[in-house]
Amino acid sequence: MESYKEHHVTWLENFYDLIVAIIVYQLSRDLNQDVSIYGFLGFVALFIPVCWSWIGVTFYSTRFETDDLTHRLLMLLQIAAAIFMAVSVPDGLGKNSGWFALSYVVIRTVLVIEYLRTRRHVPAARQLTTKYSIGFSIAAAIWFVSIFVPPPIRFIFWIIGLGVDIGTPLFFSRQLSVQFAPHIHHLPERFGSFTIIVLGISILGVVNGISAHNWTTSSIISAGLGLGIAFSLWWIYFDTVDGSEIRALRENKQIGIYVTWLYIHFPLIIGFTAFGVSVVLYLCHLLRSGFYVLRLSSPCLQ
Repeated sequence: MESYKEHHVTWLENFYDLIVAIIVYQLSRDLNQDVSIYGFLGFVALFIPVCWSWIGVTFYSTRFETDDLTHRLLMLLQIAAAIFMAVSVPDGLGKNSGWFALSYVVIRTVLVIEYLRTRRHVPAARQLTTKYSIGFSIAAAIWFVSIFVPPPIRFIFWIIGLGVDIGTPLFFSRQLSVQFAPHIHHLPERFGSFTIIVLGISILGVVNGISAHNWTTSSIISAGLGLGIAFSLWWIYFDTVDGSEIRALRENKQIGIYVTWLYIHFPLIIGFTAFGVSVVLYLCHLLRSGFYVLRLSSPCLQ
């Protein structure tokens, strides 16, 4: 049986995850303002690059445990870009789309720099880091060009860039050395911590909805049902977090199981985020129907 070196989530990684969670919160607020098909598709269109930028940073750290001064400074630059991305999310497909693209370019460019540093200092990883650096650089260049192209053509560049970005690790997955496969403990821990933050945002939706009205029997039941769903989602997800998918990759070369586990997180986290929005909308519907006493501070009035 292969032994695995201890590798846990660092405080800096937690800091980055928290900033990305703020972006997710901004996305949920936008979705709450427009729950039409167009609004949901816009939410997904912005969510995917946000999630993928987080995945890129996460996978680098799980493969190459680095904590020198240069890495910390580069990570802080990614955090700054993520903060700028959060600011750009409102109207992120409109007047702020260029700024959103720029923040994505910065995060991905820093990731390329990280891989180039690893290529220099870790000869055994040179083949992997070279291919990733080339693929991610091409994708970042496409996103950078999109800044100077007006919508809706800009979004075509986004789709192409994301295709290259997501396709790069998929194309080279079969050539992935077990030595540099994701860490069996660190990656599930990182995904788990981010997922639980997103679940927390969903519960914030319950809190915001409940705060809009006076406490009654009906409001208590509604709050209990909302929290019960959130707890059930937590139970289902975290009862299955054991690293078995990564173990299947490392020990049995079962790439399909690993890739499925990885990419299923896209609809999963989208669903968790949308759940919090749905709770707010449901409670607002009850408010408008006269079930509860409306307060002037109600988010349903905003």
